[in-house]
Amino acid sequence: MNQPVQKRAVFFIGGYDPKTPTAFFDRLRKEISRFDTLWGYQTVVSPVLDGGDNAVGKVAIVTHAPKDGWSTTTDFSFLCLDEMVLSDFARPLPVRLLRYLWTFADFVISGAALRFLARAWRFGLYFLYPFIMLASFLFAGYAARQVTVRGLGSTSWLVGALVFGVALWILGKRWAVSHLMDLWSFSLDFIRGRRPDADALLQRFAEEIVARVRAGSYDEVILIGHSTGGMLMIDAAARCLLIDSLFPDLAGRVVLLTLGSTALKAGYHPAGKNFRKAVERLADNDKFGWVEIQCLTDAINFYKTNPVEEMGLKSKVDGSFPIVRTVKVRDMVEPGTYERIKKNLFRVHYQYIFANTRPYWYDFFQICCGPIDLSTRVQGSIVGGLLRCKDSVE
Repeated sequence: MNQPVQKRAVFFIGGYDPKTPTAFFDRLRKEISRFDTLWGYQTVVSPVLDGGDNAVGKVAIVTHAPKDGWSTTTDFSFLCLDEMVLSDFARPLPVRLLRYLWTFADFVISGAALRFLARAWRFGLYFLYPFIMLASFLFAGYAARQVTVRGLGSTSWLVGALVFGVALWILGKRWAVSHLMDLWSFSLDFIRGRRPDADALLQRFAEEIVARVRAGSYDEVILIGHSTGGMLMIDAAARCLLIDSLFPDLAGRVVLLTLGSTALKAGYHPAGKNFRKAVERLADNDKFGWVEIQCLTDAINFYKTNPVEEMGLKSKVDGSFPIVRTVKVRDMVEPGTYERIKKNLFRVHYQYIFANTRPYWYDFFQICCGPIDLSTRVQGSIVGGLLRCKDSVE
């Protein structure tokens, strides 16, 4: 049996959200308190350390299980997209709108949007959501023009334009339309190699990861990407192999974990050749593990798909690569909580990285802070932190 994990490194890239390391770790502490309550653990999280440029935030997490007799230390690094995302948000709204419309047309004309709808129709609707909302704002503007045309004549179009602009400015922000416009614009630019700032940031992340793993003597290293972060962490992981071809040998186990990943938006796009090469680089390395977690309730992922196979690639790893597993949110949280959140698109999407309130084999903080390595936990659908070996209490 595998030995318990005593020292682990976790590197995490989240979705396309403006979140600082301080904000991220404030939320993580709250979720860890729920994790401790559920399992009867005692966890201590250190103050946040950063490199001074707000790109990487680090904490040390020590989790102790008094009843089970194990203790695990996790060096957790948050790889921050905050400044890049905020720079996109800072563009004038008309520019953001035009960029999005161009992006939408590109995904449709390239055929990528059709593949979204064919392989994961819920994700296809998620892709269409900003466009549908813009169409509804435009219809509201047209209706306003029609109401005022008798009194204002040809200048009534100004009223319509004003209604459209106000709806986009206020409702677009409230209903995440403008956020998603920027997300899709960023995604296309990244796929087409038009984001040198993202390339530089991912290279910085990869260099940080390799340097930390070389110096750390870790039993396990997990590279985690959530949502759009799944696409970005795949790229960063491939860069790690370019920096050091022996990267997977630098720790006991090195595993990529993608949660609610949207990476196939790059994998399906004809222009995503460089991204598919990155995936192929991982698939060609028989020492690099990859676990993909998907969920039916979550619309923002490609449910029941193997991303490597969907890209037309093959793996040298025996068996399926990545290991694809599906989870059920209703089994992760209390029934009342599930009823409250199941229709909230973004809340469900974030449950991958929130604490469970019911024991379940998929548990983000058991993966990050528990004594069982990720591959063993996933392959055995192991619930909790009890080890199946003689060394569980030594």
